[in-house]
Amino acid sequence: MNKEQKTFHKSRRELLRKAMGKGSIAIVFGSTNFNKSYDGDFRFKQYKNFYYLTGFEEPNSAIIISNSKIGDSKGNEVLFVQRKDLLLETWNGRRMGFENVSQELGIKKAYVNTELPGFLNLRKKKEIRRVYVNFSELIKLTGEMRQLAESFLESLNILASDVEIIDIAYLLGKLRSVKSEYEIKMISKAADISVKSYYETLDSIRPGKYEYEVQAALEYHYKVFGSEDNAYYPIVASGENGCILHYDSNNCLLKDGELLLIDSAGEHRYYCSDITRTFPINGKFTKEQRTVYDIVLKANKECIKRCKPGTSFSKLREVSDKIIADGLNKAGILKNKKNIRKYTLHGLGHHIGLDTHDAVSYSKTSEDDNDTLRPGNVVTIEPGVYFPTGSEGIPKKYWGISVRIEDDVLVTRKDPVDFTSHMVKEADDIEKFMSSAN
Repeated sequence: MNKEQKTFHKSRRELLRKAMGKGSIAIVFGSTNFNKSYDGDFRFKQYKNFYYLTGFEEPNSAIIISNSKIGDSKGNEVLFVQRKDLLLETWNGRRMGFENVSQELGIKKAYVNTELPGFLNLRKKKEIRRVYVNFSELIKLTGEMRQLAESFLESLNILASDVEIIDIAYLLGKLRSVKSEYEIKMISKAADISVKSYYETLDSIRPGKYEYEVQAALEYHYKVFGSEDNAYYPIVASGENGCILHYDSNNCLLKDGELLLIDSAGEHRYYCSDITRTFPINGKFTKEQRTVYDIVLKANKECIKRCKPGTSFSKLREVSDKIIADGLNKAGILKNKKNIRKYTLHGLGHHIGLDTHDAVSYSKTSEDDNDTLRPGNVVTIEPGVYFPTGSEGIPKKYWGISVRIEDDVLVTRKDPVDFTSHMVKEADDIEKFMSSAN
């Protein structure tokens, strides 16, 4: 871990201390290995809240963070990690060991994880009034780490039955919603990797190819350009498959005259991007496809311009719905504008960061906490229109058309910054690029 990363994760722990207040302590568990089948595990991925605070990428770990000295550790943060084990490291990879934590991570004190359960018994009951725990992640733990976590919680109850125990998800979600300069740089890099990969994949989009071939090209280029992983499983949806919002089969033939909706992106150092583009498979939009596409694009561009402090997702969706409803009505596609949400279906956007749908989206206590935009938020703007076969009141020539256009936008005190603005989205430009790619 380099100096910049150490400084960032240390600053996140300091933010958490301030947010918790005096008399508080946080215990945040990292992830464990999850079994895929028989003796094979899924590739390890660290819990995002734990990574946010530590940058540590090994399984079976936990961190305690306090506003005062923790036990006899002479510090206000302690990391618990797996012990060094030559045999297991030969099979599963090197371990840092508690001996190297201070130098590698900048966390001054570390113990073997087996010492976690009774650790708070070193503290006096009166010193702790609130304990924050990542319950939603803790309950997913398996094996030895699950046992250690449960033993720790039992020791908490014994230590102080009157201590207030709080789920840390909301508090960390609130902190994570405002990005630091380091985080903005990581998200911007992830977006840039994704955009480059899209451009390199354009020549895979043509009749006779399969959706999975496009997916393979994208994922190959994510790796080539420096992404460690997909931000999420790719949606590569041709024709009417695009009307399935979370389509993931990606196994159909690309057909002449249809559209291809791609919702896919890479991540960089755990930070995600999230991009959607819609392409004509043969390189040329039909008149009907172009009409719908341009209406969605108008909503996308207008809502990006309005991503400023004080506005909200609710207001932005109203703007998007009005633009799309008016456009479809004027084109003779939608008679009753009040029915617009039957065809736009999903929200206009969400926060993005360590998670594609970042923590604040799922940890709010009031609508305003999640809805109102602030400087440092990074959000998606992703209007869409979907006309599956049988769409009531929609002319048949528009059935099977699905269009979504999604960009990643930083909210600032001035104008918004679109991290994906260099990804082609004007219809004429798309046709031009696809013509040159093929």
